[in-house]
Amino acid sequence: MKKISARMFFTVVWRGVCQALGWFFGLFGYKRDCKFAKCVWGLFATSAAVVMSIVAIVFIYAFGDEASRWYDRQHYSCYNPDCWASTHLSQDIYYHQHEYGKGYVFNLRTGEKLIKHIQWIAVPNGKDTLVCFSNGEKRGYFSKNTGEVIIKPKYDRAWIFSEGLASVEEDGYIKFIDGTGEVVIDNNMPYIPDMDGYVFHNGYCVVKSDDGRLNGLMDKNGKMVLPTIYDEIDLADDYALWHVQKGEEAAVLDKGLHAVIPLMEGSIYIDEGTIDVTMPDHTMRKYDMEGKLINDFYIANVRLLEYEQEEIVYRKDMTVEDGDGVVVELEPFYHPKATARLRAYVAGEGYEGLMTADGHKVTMPLYKEIEAVGYDLYLCTSTNYDKVIVNGKGEIVR
Repeated sequence: MKKISARMFFTVVWRGVCQALGWFFGLFGYKRDCKFAKCVWGLFATSAAVVMSIVAIVFIYAFGDEASRWYDRQHYSCYNPDCWASTHLSQDIYYHQHEYGKGYVFNLRTGEKLIKHIQWIAVPNGKDTLVCFSNGEKRGYFSKNTGEVIIKPKYDRAWIFSEGLASVEEDGYIKFIDGTGEVVIDNNMPYIPDMDGYVFHNGYCVVKSDDGRLNGLMDKNGKMVLPTIYDEIDLADDYALWHVQKGEEAAVLDKGLHAVIPLMEGSIYIDEGTIDVTMPDHTMRKYDMEGKLINDFYIANVRLLEYEQEEIVYRKDMTVEDGDGVVVELEPFYHPKATARLRAYVAGEGYEGLMTADGHKVTMPLYKEIEAVGYDLYLCTSTNYDKVIVNGKGEIVR
């Protein structure tokens, strides 16, 4: 049988198409040498070129995308522990996810893929070894040491293991399981969508009331050691302290839930090895991490207070250049400023009080803002709208 070359094949096809089109347009008075024919053939050639260009672009895009995927699969197979898409789990076990929903666990030593079609994983902290994973439909757990599935995916929601326990959701209720999947705590605790965590720290886990508004602490036996009456319960100082808030009151507890700072009215901030307490009168106290008082009155800042004098000065130079080189026009007359006798100190929540230049307190931090209106007279804002005049002794002038 005689072989037909590709060139001959496409030539014959093209001539056939041309003859078919010539016959079709001949039905409407078409002649090969007329202007109409040239116009038709020009439009046809242009349209064919456009269509072929589009087909070529689509083909190149599809081929290029598939080629890129093939290259990634070959180049980023993640049998290299330095692969950017791999997560080291243990000595030989790695997790790779180059494409969403197509992650897998593999053994670097044997090259074997142990678990496939993983959507995401959540690795536990500390000494726990079971990794939570999702296959896109359910959640389960596998060992980060062996890559073996220990608890098959069967939960709609599941959280990481912490201190040997993990929380899972079944039929709308939160339960806690051990490393074998056995339920060890079932307190008929409803799942709260806004609740984040269900993780044990120092033997305790923050849980919410049934309506999801308040918080308490539960131990690893399922016993409530702090009732669900607190607005906030947070860990601080690298998990060494608990900070609890109940209405306007706050406290600091140690790992054993003993009071470091007893429940008192005020707000508490723990940072850099100290406990800062802002009292209801806006004064600030500082304690060490064992609850010992360091300072019962400290401030955040001091401001100079300036006031406008009564004399009026005529300004000779009416323009000035600011830091950006822009010329600014000034008012022709102005009141020169002078420094008042007292200073304003800033305490808790930005409230201010008056003090002398040598640091002696004149008033408590009672005011949201203080302005000097004279050498020893001050306009003090007590609320958003109410202001009073205070003299140099801290007395309200009536």
